[in-house]
Amino acid sequence: LEEMKMDEVLVYFAVKYKGNFQKILTALQNKERVSNEGRKKVIESINCNFTTIISDDYPNFLKEISCPPFVLFYKGDLETLNSYNTINIVGTENNDINGEEMTKKVVNHLIKNDKTVIVGNNEGIEKIAIDTTLEGKGNLVVILNKGINDYLIDGNNQNVLIISEYLNRKESTKETYLFSKRIAVGLSEKVVVIEIEEMDKAIVSVKHALDYSKNILVNPMDLDSKYKGNNKLIKEGADVLVSINDLVDN
Repeated sequence: LEEMKMDEVLVYFAVKYKGNFQKILTALQNKERVSNEGRKKVIESINCNFTTIISDDYPNFLKEISCPPFVLFYKGDLETLNSYNTINIVGTENNDINGEEMTKKVVNHLIKNDKTVIVGNNEGIEKIAIDTTLEGKGNLVVILNKGINDYLIDGNNQNVLIISEYLNRKESTKETYLFSKRIAVGLSEKVVVIEIEEMDKAIVSVKHALDYSKNILVNPMDLDSKYKGNNKLIKEGADVLVSINDLVDN
């Protein structure tokens, strides 16, 4: 009973402080008081699933990252994370036709090999990854950087899992974009970079991957490509995506 109440306290703070990790942490450290009425009201207002860092079904991978979310709100089945190898697709929002074709090729190969595609954005390369996975009826995990309530999901599609540490946040910000990427990377076994510009904000995913000792595979680019971030990552030690089979080989 006490553990259940603590779960609900975490959810209460996650809602009150709009998923802000530092504010939730401060509330816990200060032992901020929570009324039973207030806690109950918040729990009853939630119309999606949730898990907390002290729950049995909380993803183990996330306990190993920096600032693991206190609460994850989600739609879908958390088992999606446990059943298949998970691959994080990363790329610029300003992709070209080559990036689109490469993304489709990569994603279709992952689907064929029963892998789970994880993305932390809904623009550019990662939007293509979402659409391709849905079209191919593959396993998909989307990490949102804004509230989960506005994201529609086909309740009959058992292959899709939507996760956010924000319940009602209407808009994403640069801060939520950058911070939420740690979840997508943390849940993944490999990070695949399709196209990335040298100063692209998506580079934060690679930084998280380095911090968490994830395998990073980078699609090499022509010397005159504007996506100079790819070859720079390779120069700095990331693995080259030499063959499509590199995606599924352990």
